[in-house]
Amino acid sequence: MNNLFTSGGFVMWPLLLCSIASVSCILERLFYWAVIDWHNKNTLEIIFEKLIKYPDDLIKFLKKNNNYPLAKILIKANDYKNQDADSFHLALTYAIQSSIKDIKKFDNLFSTIITVSPLLGLLGTILGLIKSFSLLDLGKGDINSIGVTGGISEALVSTAAGLIVAIFTLLFANYFKSQSNNHISLIQEYSAKVELLKSNNFN
Repeated sequence: MNNLFTSGGFVMWPLLLCSIASVSCILERLFYWAVIDWHNKNTLEIIFEKLIKYPDDLIKFLKKNNNYPLAKILIKANDYKNQDADSFHLALTYAIQSSIKDIKKFDNLFSTIITVSPLLGLLGTILGLIKSFSLLDLGKGDINSIGVTGGISEALVSTAAGLIVAIFTLLFANYFKSQSNNHISLIQEYSAKVELLKSNNFN
């Protein structure tokens, strides 16, 4: 394994950093969405019913579970429920944007890794080929077969490593994007319901 890593050339080091960053962020997001998935739509319906009938008890519950994005929005709605409609709307909008920022955490990093990793692999390919051709002295008929083989190995290993990191990250990034879109739709749905309740003067 060590020989395989070193045969890829110096580009294997930035690829290693990309893979470590990718795996670390993926594990964090998997844990995040595992917690979110505990709150399925049926649970949200129960929460919404309690918001209407037993708001004080619900707010206490939400404050104990304030890592959940929708909980932050409902807490903010409760804090501003006695304010005018414009202030209430601004507070709710701010809470929604803050929650969306949490939901889309690491999206830019994933995109960067997906883009950069194949380019690093391509760079390794070019450098490996340059190394191979530099060892070919066709005019003298002298060929350093070991050096040429090493250059080709560097080219192939770096390309494969770059693609593996990019593909691995892409699969999880698409899954997280799907989760994000679904949850943002849910947040928008329940935020609209909260605003409707506000317009009907809920307390």
